[in-house]
Amino acid sequence: MKKRMMTVIVTACAVLGMTVAVSAEEASYSIAASHGYGAVQHWEIKTVGMQDAAEEFGAEFTYKYADGDLQQEVDDIENFVEMGVDYIIVGPCNSEGIVPVIEEAQSKGVAIGTCDIGIEGVDVASFVSSDNYGIGQIAADFIGEQMGGEGQIAILTWPAASATADRAAGFMDKLKESWPNIEIVAEQDCNADRSASLSAAESIIQANPDIQFIWGANAEMALGAYSATQSLNRTDIKVVAVDTDSEVMEAVANGTNLVATVSQDPYTMGYKAVENAIKYLNGEEVEDAFIECELVTAENCADIVARDNAYLEK
Repeated sequence: MKKRMMTVIVTACAVLGMTVAVSAEEASYSIAASHGYGAVQHWEIKTVGMQDAAEEFGAEFTYKYADGDLQQEVDDIENFVEMGVDYIIVGPCNSEGIVPVIEEAQSKGVAIGTCDIGIEGVDVASFVSSDNYGIGQIAADFIGEQMGGEGQIAILTWPAASATADRAAGFMDKLKESWPNIEIVAEQDCNADRSASLSAAESIIQANPDIQFIWGANAEMALGAYSATQSLNRTDIKVVAVDTDSEVMEAVANGTNLVATVSQDPYTMGYKAVENAIKYLNGEEVEDAFIECELVTAENCADIVARDNAYLEK
């Protein structure tokens, strides 16, 4: 039906410039999005991008949030198939556990694309994501520079999701390459859960009192670590996050020990996922896309907050 190509790093400006290739008058399609997580800011902004693209290209669009519940996401996808949608954009809460329902949907002629988080072992029409490996490298470089290349750190991650697994791989590869004297004294799977991250970080700090930084591979895990430093009166330990949820940005802007985060661009991610869906359904070549990310500190925090607020107010 189409050719799938591997891909380029995409900026927001590039996405806006590329949309002219697909006409809203070419066809009317029904597109659904299965969001594996809840209506937190990152996923809300991504949905706004999808809605804007669907409106521009004349497609019907619907979506569901699964709140981290694999069975709920399976049910949502099955319902989309029963509705007769042409294409489902999936951001799975479990990259392996979602495979059977994805294969079932494909067997019934429904095209599947992924956005933000990949699916293990399944060929999909399009993959649009942040450069998650690069996110880990950005965080590692910042921490390495802040520590002067020496000391102890801990990381909180979530290997069940491809996005956070890729971030962890990028983080650890960058440490080995550029900051070999920094020691990771603890690496904990916290399932992207704030409460689990709080408990894990408290245990890590108590067992390793000399650690200087904790990196959380998403906002919830970083906020859990941040709460742990507060509860233990260890605000000398700095925390670095991923994503620009309001609690993270408030902490960064206010000069707390949550000193930095890595900003994704979920609007562009969502927009590009729908654009690729339309291209695929039209039989055109589709490029997988990896969206650029940037480090956020107190210095540029206000600019990113303004960007995200503009998306949410659309």
